[in-house]
Amino acid sequence: MSTHSEPITATDDPYRLPSGVRPRHYDVRLRPSLSDASFTGSVAIELEVTEPTRTIVLNAIELEVQTVLVDGAPQRWSLDESAERMTVTLDAEVSGEATLHVEFTGTLNDKLRGFYRSTYVDADGNEQIIATTQMQATDCRRAFPCWDEPEYKAVFAVTLDVEDGLTAISNGAEVERTSADGRTVIRFADTMRMSSYLVAFVVGHLEATDTVDADGIPLRIVHVPGKSGLTPFGLEVGRFCLRWFQDYYGIDYPSDKVDLVALPDFAAGAMENLGCITFRETALLVDGRNSTQDERQRVADVVAHELAHMWFGDLVTMRWWNGIWLNEAFATFMEIAACDAFAPEWERWTSFGQERSDAFEVDSLTSTRPVEFDVRSPAEADAMFDVLTYQKGGALLRMLEQYLSPEAFRHGVGHYLRTHAYANTETNDLWDAIEAMSGEPVRAMMDSWIWQPGFPLVSARLAEASDGTPELELGQKRFGYSEPGTDDDAVWVIPIHVRNGDTTVTVVLDSLEPVRVPLASPAGVVVVNAGGHGFYRVAYDDVLRGRLADPAGIASLSTLERYMLVDDAWASTVAGTMSSPDLLDLLDGFVDEREYGVWQAIVIALGGVSRLLDGEALDALRSRVRGLVAPALDDLGAPVPDESDLRAKLRGLLLRTMGALGSDADAIARCRALLEAERNGESVDPELLAAATKVVAAHGDSDDYDRMIDGLTNAATPQDLMRHLTALPEFDDADLVARTCELAMSGKVKSQNAPYLLAGAIGSRRHGRQAWEFVKENWQAANDRFPSNMIVYMVGPVKSLTTPDDVADTEAFFADHPIEQSASTLRQVLERQRVNARLRSRDADALRATLTP
Repeated sequence: MSTHSEPITATDDPYRLPSGVRPRHYDVRLRPSLSDASFTGSVAIELEVTEPTRTIVLNAIELEVQTVLVDGAPQRWSLDESAERMTVTLDAEVSGEATLHVEFTGTLNDKLRGFYRSTYVDADGNEQIIATTQMQATDCRRAFPCWDEPEYKAVFAVTLDVEDGLTAISNGAEVERTSADGRTVIRFADTMRMSSYLVAFVVGHLEATDTVDADGIPLRIVHVPGKSGLTPFGLEVGRFCLRWFQDYYGIDYPSDKVDLVALPDFAAGAMENLGCITFRETALLVDGRNSTQDERQRVADVVAHELAHMWFGDLVTMRWWNGIWLNEAFATFMEIAACDAFAPEWERWTSFGQERSDAFEVDSLTSTRPVEFDVRSPAEADAMFDVLTYQKGGALLRMLEQYLSPEAFRHGVGHYLRTHAYANTETNDLWDAIEAMSGEPVRAMMDSWIWQPGFPLVSARLAEASDGTPELELGQKRFGYSEPGTDDDAVWVIPIHVRNGDTTVTVVLDSLEPVRVPLASPAGVVVVNAGGHGFYRVAYDDVLRGRLADPAGIASLSTLERYMLVDDAWASTVAGTMSSPDLLDLLDGFVDEREYGVWQAIVIALGGVSRLLDGEALDALRSRVRGLVAPALDDLGAPVPDESDLRAKLRGLLLRTMGALGSDADAIARCRALLEAERNGESVDPELLAAATKVVAAHGDSDDYDRMIDGLTNAATPQDLMRHLTALPEFDDADLVARTCELAMSGKVKSQNAPYLLAGAIGSRRHGRQAWEFVKENWQAANDRFPSNMIVYMVGPVKSLTTPDDVADTEAFFADHPIEQSASTLRQVLERQRVNARLRSRDADALRATLTP
């Protein structure tokens, strides 16, 4: 027997296991020791050997193996850390059925991956440790040896041996416990056949709510002690969504219980482990009464997203990581659908249309990627978890649903899930299922969106029909913030909804040749992308744009259509096809706007334009901002009982815009008064409190900074903590920015949050370059301390550093310090920096001349 390292030669692909041996059932037994962050364990794996072999190859890393048996007989083994594999060399050939038994030890790591440790400070000031898991994408192999590829589905039986008094949970319901010698052994029910990345176990001093019944499914929230008051909203959402999904899919929930687990340390937002869903605390625990709509919506979104995965992802799973986009895109689509049913007053499909802008921004770059692409390595799998997978993928499904009809789409999804239950699929299996139920050529349409990068710009102009009457001509080309010298002849199959007068027609544009659309009201407003659900931008000719920008035209548009009008204009400004002065003229036409979603787009555009200016010109823009915002803010007045969430949310957005972007003295004073009232124990509207925190920080001094630190230290809720934490980079003072950067590296901020603190500092208008120099100087320490998937998000705001020296500096730094686990995202960040630099070079002088003639 040996544990020496040697190369693996069992397969030509270093990232795929040989297919001749497959697991059927795992019996996993683990004994964590929280005090020294270690664990011992064993796993017995029932195997199906379809090709006679004398070697068994599976995944393992960061484990010390003591014993390996096959059918009870000791065997030789080797571990290859670089390949993350374990090879068992058999004394005799095996075929048919066999059982592999491995005993091992490991470490509860601090990287928030595999079997890791999370910490919190209890009511007595003592640090408590939780042993918990995050297996996606390829980290189950850090907890026990396994076939750690999604295609190798098996049944998992988990037994946890823990100290008395600790809570222990796993995927299945608890079925047996025995206690002796100060320890408790808990056995959990077998899971359904599932992939290894869905295995979960959590051990620690934790509390659980009483279970609630969701049509026969016991549901509860598990959390650190003292936070039970933050659980009712999450339980309400969870129960609603479990019922709603069973009805939507037409399939019963595929397990025996649901635990929603709030963890103090978690690298992602949440993880869809079957029956044991893990979350960041901010994504599950919330004060349902004293929180903003965004904070409640985040909890609702994430709970719905993860529960949607119980069917789409857990019951039916992608065959390999190239298909992870489909899991996540569909869960994104379903989270919005479920939340729209849960809280119709939030207008969730409208706000999702706004969230698409993040995907549009990345997909406008030449360095974007197709939604689906070949994935081989774990690093490439990790790179799939981005806005193109979630937001673009979800938006494409929404576009398809709106084209086919919600019922046809739903029937296709149900057919897909029933056909492939407990199995693995490729993307085309979904398209074929929907096509079979709808009769439409779904695969041909969706292939044009999934397999090529980017998205189309649909041109719309008035043309003359053969009889001399006006008609609409539509064409397509790829939209982009093009790098100089680039061109593209990509073609999409685009379902386009056109509204003119009282008539809406649908046309499919599937080539570079324009198509003509008759007009019911030739002199009226024409809306291309009616409803706003298509994943494309629209370029209207001057006549059509003029009709839309007219007050009557604006009034005829839905909230999402108005949002898209503004968002398309800002994108055109970045791309150089609209000037910044013309953009401001367009925005002035929205002085009567009273919908949150449209104002969100207006504020983003104003913020982008403001980054081009300083000095007198910036002061002039701030004056213009105040003139645009004041009428709407005045109309809203003070909060009133029972007003809508979106009205309250708009008031907060406008107050923050008036104070931070407009530098309005009255707004700043109002914000200071609001914070003082809150500190004195008075009740303050949560939306106004959130806005006031950012405004006071933006104009604050060291005393204000100290108060923010105090609020961070003594936060009553996860949201309260984040409100104060995210305010720190807003301070416009070099010394305070330096304090914020030092705080991020001090260990006093959770490693899941510290990268975002540094990102905020890099995004500082006047001191971003200072923060970037700090990050460069502490590069290795940051990479050692923070989760690897967060490093690229830490540096994302370098795209706002737009002088030629800035661009050259960041390019040179990352040439020497690549972020290998996020290489494609880094390329996108650096390209967007160049795009922003071109925008500044192109528009700053003309904008300055317009504002200060």
